[in-house]
Amino acid sequence: MTIEQNFNWSGKFKDKWISQSIDESCIQYLENFGYHLCDKKSELDRPGFSAVTTSQLRNIFSEVKRIEIKVSSTTDADGQTVSNWDELATDVLLLRPKIAYNTARVLAKSQNSRMKDLRAILEKALSAIKGPEDFERFSQFMEGIIAYHKVYGGKD
Repeated sequence: MTIEQNFNWSGKFKDKWISQSIDESCIQYLENFGYHLCDKKSELDRPGFSAVTTSQLRNIFSEVKRIEIKVSSTTDADGQTVSNWDELATDVLLLRPKIAYNTARVLAKSQNSRMKDLRAILEKALSAIKGPEDFERFSQFMEGIIAYHKVYGGKD
């Protein structure tokens, strides 16, 4: 798989993947983006200096999963699921500065890191979240990035 160097990841991202449904075009995007984050020059190359590491992805994803557990685990006295989205919407908003902080830490070491591409895409995806169903799709979107990052040998 070869990805052109100056590909416009933000321009190809579609809000509908978060606000409506994940479709086949999203899966293709996730595969290409996961490969891009590995910073491979060819199939045989090892991850480059600009690659996003698995731990960098996991730092962000662990926060996403923490929020997702809160979203799905709220029930009332009768055992009925209760929406606590208003309370958790703040946690979702606070993902943006956490991602910015993680990106700044990485860029302090390597200005060429693809972490800035990840930040741009995740911020676009976060801005498309309007409710708990959207957040669940955002979480699935992140899982797809991590999966394809691993498939293409993302470094630890």
